[in-house]
Amino acid sequence: MKRIPSFLSILILLTLGACNLQIPGVEAPTAIASITETLAVAVAAPTNTFAPTPLPTFIDTALPPTATPFPATPAPQSAVSEPTATQPAPTATLAPVTTFDPFTAYGEPKYENKMQFANYGEWVQAETKTLPNNRNIRLQFKDGDLYVTGKRLDFNTWWFSYHTLRDGYIEMTFDTENCSHEDAYGIIFRGPPHLAGVSYGYVVSFTCNGKLWVFRLDGVNPWEVKILVDEEKNSAINTGPNIQNVIGVRAEGDRFVIFANGIQIAEVDDDHFEQGRVGVFVRAAGPNAYTYRVTNFAYWILGEDE
Repeated sequence: MKRIPSFLSILILLTLGACNLQIPGVEAPTAIASITETLAVAVAAPTNTFAPTPLPTFIDTALPPTATPFPATPAPQSAVSEPTATQPAPTATLAPVTTFDPFTAYGEPKYENKMQFANYGEWVQAETKTLPNNRNIRLQFKDGDLYVTGKRLDFNTWWFSYHTLRDGYIEMTFDTENCSHEDAYGIIFRGPPHLAGVSYGYVVSFTCNGKLWVFRLDGVNPWEVKILVDEEKNSAINTGPNIQNVIGVRAEGDRFVIFANGIQIAEVDDDHFEQGRVGVFVRAAGPNAYTYRVTNFAYWILGEDE
């Protein structure tokens, strides 16, 4: 597993378990003096929606190209008097890529919402019975999809649903909309209970330019994370705006297997958090706020769920 530098600043929004944090820079993170709206990096008082629901996330880092030397030019050979038979060039046989289908592996999901109806209950703030719409994040149902907008530039933001899991397979289908470069979307899981007063969980996300990013969020005051997969390019991730990607996470005990469009792209081990709420993650990398769509959300229970 790789590690990346900590983020420069953070912002938490725990309104339903939502948190908002500034994207880390190259230098080590700076501790936050207090959590108020007046600071450069504000952390809102945590609020939650319903009962919790958890799951993981992940990132991908482009590897430096490896130079391959050309073979040395062979010395000229003397002419051969008798001709040699020409053998046909061998043809390479590529092994078929096996895709993972949770319906085949596990049967019908414990829960699935294809967004054909607006299920406000799983995302609204418990206190107000409304979807979040503040200076950090907005969720809204429109045209049969769940729209998620990260409003704060260079900030990581998440919002939990009430679904809580221990061991399970989580899958969300995303439409990237008008994304660019490092704009990111994904899943957060094994988050805290509603109104717990803390923020934590595992984040698995894809960037618009096709990178995988997975990290464990330990806290936001100060910002503390452990990188499980550093931002790496992966050919299984579709890139660019207005495309679709399916993020799948199989979380069993301390092992997390990550899938992109049914293809396994990473596997990590971490035993820090055992269960918790599941939610959505967004990073607006600029120059504007970033909105994506969730077109399907499903999960399967693996083993005994508590």
